[in-house]
Amino acid sequence: MVSWSDGSDSSEHTAEYVSSASDDGTIKIPATTKDSDFEGPETELHVLCHEHGKPAERRVAFQGIHTGRRFLCCAEKEGKNCGLVEWIDPAWPNTLENALSKLWFMYEQTKRDMTEDNLLHSFTVHGLTKDKKKLQESYDKFVEVVNGLLDAQETRAEVERKDLQSNKLQDKYDMVKNLAASQASVIRNMKLKLAKERKNLYIHIDEL
Repeated sequence: MVSWSDGSDSSEHTAEYVSSASDDGTIKIPATTKDSDFEGPETELHVLCHEHGKPAERRVAFQGIHTGRRFLCCAEKEGKNCGLVEWIDPAWPNTLENALSKLWFMYEQTKRDMTEDNLLHSFTVHGLTKDKKKLQESYDKFVEVVNGLLDAQETRAEVERKDLQSNKLQDKYDMVKNLAASQASVIRNMKLKLAKERKNLYIHIDEL
């Protein structure tokens, strides 16, 4: 716990350093939560970290069975941090520690489940993305085939229109040809008739 210096201490500081209980002299700082009632440098107890000699910082733990316990830690932001200096609150009763342990276990289990769900979701999304890509490729090919069929149908219709126009022209040509043949036949018959009448006329003149 926190201890204070007495009048016989010859140190230049007015407070003793509080040592860590770990083998390397450092206790890792647990995760914390903001608490406006217990934050910032510790100025009342004059507790200093054991390496930098700076006033310890007040924090509230938010991790495992220590959740809610207030503690003092090294305030060094750069370089090596001394870690946890001293707990202000004593350890919680066993029943509360068990409850906190179970709650944190449930929380971690929920995080793992959510991670697995997110992973499965990502796999599902990846599979759907691949399926979508395949469907898009199939759709593009289908559109290409349909466009080809439409182009072929349009070309065929154009050919049929040209054939129809050609047939109409052929019909007109045949009609004109037949008309010309008929006129030629009429003219030929008229010539024959005139020639016959001329011959008869010559015969009649000779008889006179």
